[in-house]
Amino acid sequence: MENNENGCCGKNNGINGLHQDNSNDSKEDSGCGCGCGYGSIEYPDESLVDNPKDVKIIVEDGFIEKFESYAHSIGVKSIGYTKVPAELIITNEPLLYTNAIVITMEMDKQIIETEPGAEAQRLNDLAYAKLGNMAYKLSDYLRENGFATQAAHPYESIVNFSPLAEKAGLGLIGKSGLLITPELGPRQKIAAILVNIKNLPILKYDEHAWIADYCKKCSNCVKACPEKALIEKESCCGEKETEFVQNLCIGCSEGCTFCIEECPFDKKGYIHIKNKFDKLNAKLMEKKNKEAKNL
Repeated sequence: MENNENGCCGKNNGINGLHQDNSNDSKEDSGCGCGCGYGSIEYPDESLVDNPKDVKIIVEDGFIEKFESYAHSIGVKSIGYTKVPAELIITNEPLLYTNAIVITMEMDKQIIETEPGAEAQRLNDLAYAKLGNMAYKLSDYLRENGFATQAAHPYESIVNFSPLAEKAGLGLIGKSGLLITPELGPRQKIAAILVNIKNLPILKYDEHAWIADYCKKCSNCVKACPEKALIEKESCCGEKETEFVQNLCIGCSEGCTFCIEECPFDKKGYIHIKNKFDKLNAKLMEKKNKEAKNL
């Protein structure tokens, strides 16, 4: 799995109906059941360029296009921009900057096809390291052009990456707690570069909100989890909620990806699911209109 709450993948407490179980009913809570983030691994700053002395805070026309072109050339799949809300900061240290450039990278199919265990985790760790290297390269690119940065490695506990990517307009967090994007469905890693640039192209709308309604009707990830880390329960209002049992997840300790593999967004793609969802909603709306006319 990928996404981080308290630095751990998939733990999106209270986001889109997903709640984190911190009770002692399952296994003893040792902090984090998976390995990513949560301060368990420290990565040295691998930047090759120091922050500039004379710092720019405004990007000129055309710079974002050049930056994104470079990012895509080194393997970044999607890029978004946002401010970092206080509730998404998970480090005890103050952030140097509170605007974020959020990036995603495709998870190799080999990780998905490998059974959970040491080899899957090795591949998982390599993917995090690869994306971390991309974040440092982008940080260096910005520094070379006069901007101050703080690279947020995807395996560190600095910010809650998945909700940050959602806020940046890259996608929406599904029932599994994974970010779902048009480019990759749930199959990506996420990192960020923190900056003090004042005129980032921050989106003002969310085009992916429909995913939440789709996920309410789909429980493939819940059924696929071999450790029963995702549990569906009825809320007080009669709707289903998904509870995440942190200590049962082996996504970041054994490279488990069953929730990704069984997700329709990975199997059939974002566009296919969106078209199917829109057609179904159109038929339901047509039916409601006919019923209203007959009253």
